[in-house]
Amino acid sequence: MAVHDASDILLESAKMFNYAGWKSLCNSLFIVFAAVFIITRLIIFPFWIIHCTWVYPVHHYPPFFGYYFFNVMLVVLQMLHLFWAYLILQMLAKFLFSKLDGDDRSDAEECEESSEEEGMKNVTGANGRPSANSHH
Repeated sequence: MAVHDASDILLESAKMFNYAGWKSLCNSLFIVFAAVFIITRLIIFPFWIIHCTWVYPVHHYPPFFGYYFFNVMLVVLQMLHLFWAYLILQMLAKFLFSKLDGDDRSDAEECEESSEEEGMKNVTGANGRPSANSHH
């Protein structure tokens, strides 16, 4: 768990500082998060954790269903780590090599909320009551 969750606290801290408006600290934490994520989930996890669960148990016990199931699930998790690392590196490239204004995820949420509020304004009449023909 320590290897897998080491980068999570950095991401959550970067999010908090982003929402608080401390952009420079947020940006620094995101760079550190990306480095820790790559090291822990793309280097330590497959070459240490998966290697230990794949190689050493067969020296002591004969393989059984749980051995195969557990290792397949760890490999699936590693594939997710590869996908997430791809997304993180894309975000890091946007951040370092182009002008990135804010959190992409937050912008999508704000747009959805503002369009819902506009939809509610269109449904209500001039006196604040729902209009008679609010069903489209």
